[in-house]
Amino acid sequence: MALKKVTTVQGIVEGVPGANPSFTVFKGIPYAAPPVGRNRWRETQPAEHWNGIYRANAFKGICPQNVAQDAKIFQMDNPYPFEKISEDCLYLNVWTPACDANEKLPVLFAIHGGANVTGFGHQMCFDGEAFCKQNCILVTFTWRVNVFGWLTHKELSEESEHHVSGNYGIFDQIAALRWTRENIAAFGGDPENITIMGESAGGSSVFSLCLTPLTKGMFKHAIMQSGGGYDIFARNTYLSLKQMEDSMNLKKLLGVESIAEARELSDEEVERRIHRPEAMGAYLPMQAIDGYVFPYAFDVMCKKHLYHKVDYIIGYTKDESFMYVYPNDRDQFIADQKREYGELADQYLDLCQFLNDDRAFENHLFVRNAEMLKTAAINFAETLEENGDKAYVYCFTRDLGDGYGAYHSSELWYLYGTLLREGRDFRGADFELSKAMTSYWSNFAKSGNPNGEGLAEWTPYTKAEPLTMDLGVDPGMKDFGVNERILFRKKFVRGELD
Repeated sequence: MALKKVTTVQGIVEGVPGANPSFTVFKGIPYAAPPVGRNRWRETQPAEHWNGIYRANAFKGICPQNVAQDAKIFQMDNPYPFEKISEDCLYLNVWTPACDANEKLPVLFAIHGGANVTGFGHQMCFDGEAFCKQNCILVTFTWRVNVFGWLTHKELSEESEHHVSGNYGIFDQIAALRWTRENIAAFGGDPENITIMGESAGGSSVFSLCLTPLTKGMFKHAIMQSGGGYDIFARNTYLSLKQMEDSMNLKKLLGVESIAEARELSDEEVERRIHRPEAMGAYLPMQAIDGYVFPYAFDVMCKKHLYHKVDYIIGYTKDESFMYVYPNDRDQFIADQKREYGELADQYLDLCQFLNDDRAFENHLFVRNAEMLKTAAINFAETLEENGDKAYVYCFTRDLGDGYGAYHSSELWYLYGTLLREGRDFRGADFELSKAMTSYWSNFAKSGNPNGEGLAEWTPYTKAEPLTMDLGVDPGMKDFGVNERILFRKKFVRGELD
């Protein structure tokens, strides 16, 4: 019989049976103090202790956000509703098949996506039972997003012990990871065998945790899905803390003059004000290079191989549509490339022959994110190889049949074994792919190698053999090739065109 009651550092926790009663789910465990009042825009504080038994039988609230933004993918007709929208949102969930606290099972620590502005740890695509069937533990959690997770300001830096502000979402992730290391043994997990994984902003967060010195030695493997890698974080993408502080205008953002006034606002009012037209662009929901969480710019850390030496899986979906909505506007597209590539923009634009064809241009807008994330994956894989490390690279190619192809985040339904919650008429091949993906990820969590019995062999990506696992109807290794734009972007990111 699976564990029902465990003793954590904070106190005793009691879970509930999963859909499969052989597994136990512990829902809504506080991993940190509520980030409210004085704790709003403060580094994550430890969770309080409790007396008696904490009944972890319900998912907790989500950080205030524009929930309609992710409704299509994550919440439409959600039969797994959240308790409430609340700034008190720092809770995690544990799915475990363990019958004994001494089993030392591998642990998958999943970070939700949502562009750093939406998302939560119990979205309807998430479930741990497929991993429990593979004898693994799954941990999901909610962290601060949008302005609650990313506000930089001189006043906040002055009151900080480490003289930093922003990156509160990252502090939350580190706190949840620390809580997991300290407590997962009680759930039958192995604190020395934790795999961090995430998709989209969650994948970017995984990359962040692989770069910050604050997490050294805290995990053994890392999986980045459609986010992270050596591209989107490179070449002036992220700003220094000082740059972000200097650009911050509280009056424009929240209609107040000071942090003290901002803390007096309710979370509902903060959420309302950041969505006013005049507040658009007043803050950046992204990592700040602050000298503490992130000592250097991300491209510098890649070039200097200042990432954690762990095992890596990194990949993307074939189309990556839905990631962002781009206007069908050539002038805007050209302006974007000039901002991205600076003096080298004309060289890149010469490679964009689709600009002269309406249909070709529309098609490129559909897949441009796939090019970006593919570049990130293979560039990081090659960087790892240069340093004697390795990465397993994948491309999720299963077209879900609604005109959006293998869209951004579509692999989550397969990975977590939640196809029946998605609403489409899936076939046997889809369930076989789902089982294969869960097996690959579980095997990787166990040993750092995704291969196992009954699975197509997955080899590391190398320059000599640039093969990628095709996660589609018939999984197997494939050379997807690279076009001239990807080659240009790779060289640009590495500074080889300067």
